[in-house]
Amino acid sequence: MNRRFGVLRALACAGACLAGLAPAGTAIAYFDHYLAGTVVGTLTQKQLDVLTDVFRRTLEQGADGGRVPFTLPPDTRERTVEGAFTPLRSRQDHGDRCRQLHSEFRRAGVSESWTGWYCKEKGGDWKSRKLAD
Repeated sequence: MNRRFGVLRALACAGACLAGLAPAGTAIAYFDHYLAGTVVGTLTQKQLDVLTDVFRRTLEQGADGGRVPFTLPPDTRERTVEGAFTPLRSRQDHGDRCRQLHSEFRRAGVSESWTGWYCKEKGGDWKSRKLAD
């Protein structure tokens, strides 16, 4: 799995699955198509690198309820992306540290948001996970 797909999946899969848009397997199988018209799905590599850093730092260090705003560098059309990550709550699942994260994105008058659970697995990576609320 390439890095871009992995990060985009982590940011959006939980939101798509929890919203009932598609079963988890289907959402993953058609992930690139599903995100093609979204702000998250059209980020440049440079934007994705900055977003990945903010995403990981927020999950590692952000306080529950604390909003972490970000501004990504402009894309090739000189459009910046602004947004924020807000950890909503934390808990354990099968021994893994998990955090429910709300994500907001805005670019050129288009807004989108995602909320989902992310768990830090044994290898140290944060992965989206479906947890019962």
